[in-house]
Amino acid sequence: MRRINMADPHFNEVDRNRIHREVEIILDGALSMGPNVQAFEQEFAHRVGVRHAIAMNSCTSALEASLLALGATGREVIVPAETFVATGMAVHLTGGIPVFAEISETTLCLDLEDVKRRVTDRTIGILLVHMAGLITPDILKFRQFCKDNGLFLLEDAAHAPGARYKNQEAGSFGQAGCFSFFPTKVITAGEGGMLTTNDDAVAAFARSFQHRGRDMSSKVERYSAPGRNVRMTEITALLGRVQLGHLGEFLHRRRQIAAIYGRELRNFPGLVVLLPETLESSSFWKVPVLLDRSKDRLAITEYMRAAGISVDWAYQPALHMQPVFCSLYGTGEGQLPRTEDILSRHLCLPCHPRMSDEDALHVTRTIKEVIRMLQVGRGAV
Repeated sequence: MRRINMADPHFNEVDRNRIHREVEIILDGALSMGPNVQAFEQEFAHRVGVRHAIAMNSCTSALEASLLALGATGREVIVPAETFVATGMAVHLTGGIPVFAEISETTLCLDLEDVKRRVTDRTIGILLVHMAGLITPDILKFRQFCKDNGLFLLEDAAHAPGARYKNQEAGSFGQAGCFSFFPTKVITAGEGGMLTTNDDAVAAFARSFQHRGRDMSSKVERYSAPGRNVRMTEITALLGRVQLGHLGEFLHRRRQIAAIYGRELRNFPGLVVLLPETLESSSFWKVPVLLDRSKDRLAITEYMRAAGISVDWAYQPALHMQPVFCSLYGTGEGQLPRTEDILSRHLCLPCHPRMSDEDALHVTRTIKEVIRMLQVGRGAV
């Protein structure tokens, strides 16, 4: 039985030969923050369409640098409740106060109207997550709202390299964007992150933060602000550059798989595939579906996995129900009923470049099969 995993990062033979050849060069030169890091930053900035890209050891570090640069310490930052723990934790660890907000049932991204209701005189910004790689169609409204109210807009684009909305790439809409190169992401370097920005002050702060707060304009080793060691190694950057060179083809294949899901599951009773109007506005880290409230998600998940198909529930429980935030901020179940309802019904289907059309069809046939079986076996499940 062929297994279909949620992610399947790979390097082809040409990539491997290049990596082996260039690792030999790295071993005789700079091991960290050398020419590969510089080239990766330049190539990534060019791809996103921004002036600056700063390579770091993780997306979390990029978020922390951005939040500090934008003045989040001591202020409230609005964050979606459905996201990886690092999004909310970055706000907390930089001295900010995460305020969790509802998500949209059609995008799984922040709901703009709910965000508006949560803005107070202590709010300094909005941390918008491009969930599952999708740029919300409200992105320009978010940007305008932030501009009108003196707030920053920060993009957690960990899932979204190459996603485009109205000819503009994820990571270029707000004051900064933050990307991840973890193995499960759209492109990988094993670990690592990237901060993108058109804001010269944010870029300068991030460069200093990257080097423990060093004054990068000084000829002597002088430290002018608190910082960390969040530098990227040369080997990490080399892997990232190789993967970035394939981003276009990776995205093309992911969108083909998503289109098959959309076609095969359209109007199938019991679930809705959450696809954007234009496929290019998502990088399709995964393809989320929403099940009817009557459907037994656990039974569907177990059946799919038994058939060799990995599916998952992305980021559940929601952040406001995670023990660490409940303890720190007194949040808990019942505070975000819409998000809690959505997360109780959502399911993520696998989507990656190594899947064949037959793999995608196998996924759709299997989920239809289990839903029909449960309906026949138990009535309305």
